Amino acid sequence: MLDSSVECFSLKKEEILQEAFEISQDYSSEFFHSQTLQVGKRVLIIGENASAHQMFEMLQAHQYQTTIVSAQHILSVSGHLGGFEIASSDGDFQVDQIILFCDDENLKRFRGCESADKYRNAEELLEAVEARVGNFKYHQIIHYDHKHCQYHHRRARKDDEECCHRCVDVCPTWGVGKDSSLMELRFSSIDCVDCGKCVMVCPSGAVQRDGYTLESIAKIAKLYRGISPVISSQTIEGIDFGNTLLLKVAQVNALNEVYLLTLIQESGSEIVVFDPQCNAELLESITFINQIFQIIYHKEAIYLARTLEELQDSINLVTTQEAFFYPYAQDESQSLRQIFAERLRFLVKNEDYGKVCHQSHFYGGVKINEHRCTMCHSCIGACNVGSLTSANLKLSHNQSLCTTCGYCIASCPEDAISLDRSGVDLRPQWFEYQTMAQDQGFQCIECGKVFATSKAVQKIKEVMTPIFTNDEVKLKTLECCENCKAKLMLGLS
Repeated sequence: MLDSSVECFSLKKEEILQEAFEISQDYSSEFFHSQTLQVGKRVLIIGENASAHQMFEMLQAHQYQTTIVSAQHILSVSGHLGGFEIASSDGDFQVDQIILFCDDENLKRFRGCESADKYRNAEELLEAVEARVGNFKYHQIIHYDHKHCQYHHRRARKDDEECCHRCVDVCPTWGVGKDSSLMELRFSSIDCVDCGKCVMVCPSGAVQRDGYTLESIAKIAKLYRGISPVISSQTIEGIDFGNTLLLKVAQVNALNEVYLLTLIQESGSEIVVFDPQCNAELLESITFINQIFQIIYHKEAIYLARTLEELQDSINLVTTQEAFFYPYAQDESQSLRQIFAERLRFLVKNEDYGKVCHQSHFYGGVKINEHRCTMCHSCIGACNVGSLTSANLKLSHNQSLCTTCGYCIASCPEDAISLDRSGVDLRPQWFEYQTMAQDQGFQCIECGKVFATSKAVQKIKEVMTPIFTNDEVKLKTLECCENCKAKLMLGLS
């Protein structure tokens, strides 16, 4: 017979698991955005070797409408699963799926475009093709908020390069793409394979995973107060969880350092992450958090398990840690970096623990050459995360909010700004606004009104004086407010 305390704990675990599931459903759009795509039996085979012709015959035997074309005859491919548009030297046509017997990295990124070399035999490949025929269901897995995005409608840099589009760079399919002419991201729910990489690498939190957003993860983590979470994307059997509890998420590869720190602090415990796929981005975030905890608490906070044996060993070692507990009431309007800054501030308190680096190099800040800065505020207008601000003729910078996107550099007409991607400073000053440049107000020589900064007026005088050199009135207007300038030009003053 079970001990009553053990039985109560088991009941509590069941309640937590049920409530965690309900929270994820509350933040899921699957019910509202579920769509069905009709996929027919039209298949294009690109290639001309013996294996390609063998596949052609097998598909025809299974009543597929099959076309085989050599790679050099294909001019372009567009569209998506169930509606590929093919332009070839022999004419244009449509197909539902494509099978590649050649190497084309771009085509491999389409869902419904299968590379034959991925499969052990023709029968296995046929099974994959047939699995998509009929009603193919999909929904919007990725939630995107362009207001926080470091790419959306941003100006080009002075070297004509674009800044942040890490989500596009890591996407293995056409789930995320970009339109460089409009400076907009393009998301394809059909092509998304739910790998989680775009969520993992987004420095601002503009990209989040359906059902497991920043807000929902925080709410779920609060359920685990005093219980060590074992985080996995799959159901785990044959493991003795002891005093820990499984926290099943849709994709562990979407758990960046902010999600991980949230789970640690809200549970008040070390955590275990089970990742048999050995995701490089996840390992980078775990290493980063563990470095911070090692510096501050002299112990790591996350156990990473790759096998069931490692998982059991980690479960046996993981413990709750009251010092880790921090019930932060994050606001849904806060950006990813704001949440991370507040959670990290709790760890640092008033101590100076030095610097810790993150391999992605998206932590750091900017340096400003005060002698060049004219306080024109172009950099403030370019910053959409609130890292740069100005008050009382002082330009201030908060490193903890900065994503080092570089758009302030692109906007600065004086080349006064440079990036410093050296990592995170574990000291109180890193979380506060620091004065980077300052100036005095310039008074109109006619009415005494402060209308600009001294540096701005001096810069304008340096540029315009050689042009106005023989015109005393125009030279005088350079030191006047707009009202007095107009009066001087009209001879009214």
